[in-house]
Amino acid sequence: MTNDNFWRRGPLAVFAVSSVLGCGEPSASEAGEQGEGEGESESAELEPTYTYWADAKAVLDSKCASCHTEGDIAPFSLDDYAEVAAAAAVLPYAIEAGTMPPWPPGPGCNEYRHARSLDADERELLLTWLAEGAPEGDPADEPPASEDPAPTFEPDVTISLPEPYTPTKEPDDYRCFPVAWDGPQPWVTGFRVLPDQRSVVHHVIAFAADPDQAEEVAQLDAADDGPGYTCYGSSGLPGARWIASWAPGGRGQAFPEGTGVRLEPGSTLIIQVHYNTSTSDPVADQSAVELSLADSVERPLVNQPLTNFEWVVGSEPMLIPAGEPEVTHATQIDVFSPLWSTPLAETGVAEGDDLLLHFAGLHMHQLGVRAKLTIVRADGGDTCVVEIPRWDFSWQGAFELREPLRVHPGDKIGLECTWDNSVNNQPIFDGELVEPQDVLWGEGTRDEMCLAVAAFSRP
Repeated sequence: MTNDNFWRRGPLAVFAVSSVLGCGEPSASEAGEQGEGEGESESAELEPTYTYWADAKAVLDSKCASCHTEGDIAPFSLDDYAEVAAAAAVLPYAIEAGTMPPWPPGPGCNEYRHARSLDADERELLLTWLAEGAPEGDPADEPPASEDPAPTFEPDVTISLPEPYTPTKEPDDYRCFPVAWDGPQPWVTGFRVLPDQRSVVHHVIAFAADPDQAEEVAQLDAADDGPGYTCYGSSGLPGARWIASWAPGGRGQAFPEGTGVRLEPGSTLIIQVHYNTSTSDPVADQSAVELSLADSVERPLVNQPLTNFEWVVGSEPMLIPAGEPEVTHATQIDVFSPLWSTPLAETGVAEGDDLLLHFAGLHMHQLGVRAKLTIVRADGGDTCVVEIPRWDFSWQGAFELREPLRVHPGDKIGLECTWDNSVNNQPIFDGELVEPQDVLWGEGTRDEMCLAVAAFSRP
C-alpha cells in the first residue's frame, strides 16, 4: 500500500539526509586520489549516460505527469525540469519500491493495454539518470512526441453530477450520484471521465441499475442528506452492473471494437466518485462523464461480477478472524453453469461455445493484502488473468488484456483473496486505530469482500 505519510513528509527528510551526507570532508585516501588525477578529471568530464531532455522527460511525461501535474491529485508536480530536479532525491525510493507509478497488477501474470508501470528499460533509465545527478542536457535533444494513446471514440453525450458536491468526510469520501438515463441509444461503446476538481477526485466508477431498480435507487438517495448518498466499496445496490472505471492518469476507455455495454432507457446511471483530501482542502466538485453510444453492436459486452454467492448469503461464511495476520479464501466459478449463464446469455454465446474475456478487475476493502484471478483449465492447467500482489483500496480499476482470453466450456474462473486482520493493519476511524474484530462479507466500511468484475463477449 502506498505510504502516504512518506509523500507528505518524506521529501524534506530525504533532502535533509542527502544534504548532510553530501557535505562531509573527503578521507585522506580520497583526497590523495583527487589530487593525483585533478588535472585529468578537470579536462575530461564524463558524458552523462542519460539527460532529462533526451531521455528521462519522455518517460516522466508518459508514466508520471498525468497525475503529477499542477492542480492534480498528486502532492507535487513533475511538469518541467525544475520541478523534477527538486524531487530528484525522493524519486529513486518510489521507483525501486515499485510504488510509483501506481500500477496494481504484478509482473508475470499477463499483459495489459495502457499500462502505467515502468518496464525494465524505463526503470533502469530513470534510476541511472537520477544516480548521475539528474543532468538536464539540451532542450534541442528532446525527441518527437510519441503518438497520443488516447481512445479514438467520439463522445455522444456528457453527463454531469446533478449538482456540485463538496466532500464532507476526510480524508476519503465515497459518494454515489444517481442520474436518470433516457438516452437515445441503448449501447455504451466508450467512457471517459472529465474530473472537475482534479486535486480531490481520486477515482470514478460508473454503475447501471436496471429500470425496475429505480425506486430502490431513489430511496438510497432520499435517505442521505445532500447530493447523492454514501456508497463505500460499490453502488450500494445489489445487481447494479459495472459500466466502466477511471483513476488519475486514465484517458478513458473505448471498449473493444464491435462491442458495447447495454444501458437501456429507464435505467439509472450511478456515478461513484472517491474524493481524497489528504493533499488538498475540500472543494466543490461537479465532475462529468462522457459516453459514446450506438444503436447496435456486433457483440454485446457483459461486465459480470464474480464471487462465491455462499459468502454473500452466509451459508459458507467468508470469516476473517480477529487478530489473524494472513487469511485466504478461494473459490472456483463455473460461468457456464445455470447460475451464471443467465446474465451471460446477453453476450449471445451459444451453448458449447467459448467466451472471450476482455478485461477484469478485483475488489476487496481495507484489510486486503493480495488477490488473484485465473482461468482454471479443464485439462488441469491455468491462465493468469490479473494478480494484485500488494492490494491498495485506493487504486482499483479494470485492466484491459492486450489479447483477450478464451474461456472454454469446462473451464472455471479461479478467485483468491488474502487479508491481514492483525492489530497493525486496522483502519483509522475518528483519528484512532480500531481494534480487530471478526469480519465477514458485507458492504460496510469494516466488512470485507472478495469480488472480481470481468468483461465477457462471444468470440
